[in-house]
Amino acid sequence: MYYAILNCVKQIYTNNYEVSKMKKILLTIFSFLLVFSLIGCSQKSSTKEEKVLKLGVVPSSNSEKLVDDLSPFAKALGDKLGMKVEVFTASSYIGVIEGIGSGSVDFGLVPPFSAVLSNKQSNTKNLLVGRSTSGKPGYFAEVFVRKDSNIKSLADLKGKKIAFVDPSSASGYIYAGAMLKDAGIDLDKDIHYQFSGGHDKSLQLLLNKDVDAVASYENVIRKYTKEFPTLKEDVTAIAKSELIPGVTVVASNNLDEETQKKIKQALLDIQNDKETIQILTNLFSITGFEEPNNDAYKAIVRISEKMNIDLNKVK
Repeated sequence: MYYAILNCVKQIYTNNYEVSKMKKILLTIFSFLLVFSLIGCSQKSSTKEEKVLKLGVVPSSNSEKLVDDLSPFAKALGDKLGMKVEVFTASSYIGVIEGIGSGSVDFGLVPPFSAVLSNKQSNTKNLLVGRSTSGKPGYFAEVFVRKDSNIKSLADLKGKKIAFVDPSSASGYIYAGAMLKDAGIDLDKDIHYQFSGGHDKSLQLLLNKDVDAVASYENVIRKYTKEFPTLKEDVTAIAKSELIPGVTVVASNNLDEETQKKIKQALLDIQNDKETIQILTNLFSITGFEEPNNDAYKAIVRISEKMNIDLNKVK
């Protein structure tokens, strides 16, 4: 295009056009070129991709609903960070852990066993731990039965059907399984068990009398009273675990240090926003965040060993 302009100019000169007229033509042409250049730059700027951070959460309940329920929290967090935050979940706990490990998910809000697993397998970093409604940086696993059953203790579950949540769920399998072992029950010989895929799904099985007991966490009845109105009347706990480290914020090893610090500070700021933190309280019983005590996670390793779980081989 520029060569064509030059040829045009030469032709103008050779044909003895007036110099003033030639200047006007050149000025017009180059004005057009400048405008098109500016438009091109503007289009490139507007089409530049916005940085997006992916927040991973395990499918502790209905995945689609969980993502929808967390959307306002993700929006508030994104506003604090100055970048968009998208919520990601998978069909299993491991799917989320693998996403964080590969870097396709930038950071996660995950149960403590998932945090330990990702630390071990993918060198992730624990940024913060959630405080529960009890004010402690952790929660308890409990085993629940129907009130109209004759089951009063863990020993009474021998020969019964039990619903666990997921092989990587601390309260929904690992700690509850360890409690059953301590009560003298062989998980492979003395009971019939299945993995439901969610705490809400386990409760549904219990209410339908498809199983005799379920493993879950201490506030599960309060959490799902709306979905199951008779839950408080029909279900009771018969055993409680030791304190489990709280839901943990883990960062992918592929996420830069500066962004990790920004996420950490944004979450510490958000805990002072009552409306936003209430979302996490409703979903995960989280009332705030604090620095993680890495020694507390050693208990998970100990319980995992009792359950014959090799952290290096969990897939």
